[in-house]
Amino acid sequence: MNKRVLILANGDAPSSRLLKYLAESHDLILATDGAAHYAMEKGITPHIICGDFDSLHLEQVQSAFPMAEFLATPNQDRADLEKALHIAQARGAETVTITGAAGGRVDHLLANFALLLRYHLEFSLSIVDDFSEVRALSGRKECLSEVVIQTVPGDTISLISPGGDARVSLLGVQWVLEDYLLPTGTMGVSNVAVEEQVTVRVRGGTLLLCHLPKA
Repeated sequence: MNKRVLILANGDAPSSRLLKYLAESHDLILATDGAAHYAMEKGITPHIICGDFDSLHLEQVQSAFPMAEFLATPNQDRADLEKALHIAQARGAETVTITGAAGGRVDHLLANFALLLRYHLEFSLSIVDDFSEVRALSGRKECLSEVVIQTVPGDTISLISPGGDARVSLLGVQWVLEDYLLPTGTMGVSNVAVEEQVTVRVRGGTLLLCHLPKA
């Protein structure tokens, strides 16, 4: 089963060190369109290369990855990254990590992070680069949702409430929150971990949780 799926988005390439670590810790690697080129440059072999292939030198990539499965997804109603999420889900994904999602056009960047809000209830989903990990977290009024993240004192923890309707508890940080209604804006940005674990609980809304390691 392909329970842990890594998706290489066609944005700014992560470092070779991060990409190697992510590739080794996932069962299935999908490269979206032109992301296959940085995979090739960094010595990572994707199992699936998907997209509309408009930013791909197809013959070059086919030659580099003769064993890869090439899936053309020409539907223009969705971007290649969202189509890759559908493929990951169809292949049995329980955890999906996206890297290479930053950089380039700001509308693409915003849309990439919007995918966290759209799909985080269907499987564990995060966007990772060399500087941060971002995930979404939702809770119902009658049922808290909780995540515990491993931290180093001094790490930055930022919470963004897109709808302004999330009640948040945040423990293990310099500025603790207890069932606080976090408004849309910058109030939850740049908190600091003071323990080796940070606990985030949310009730009645959705959060974007950003972890920026000090190192």
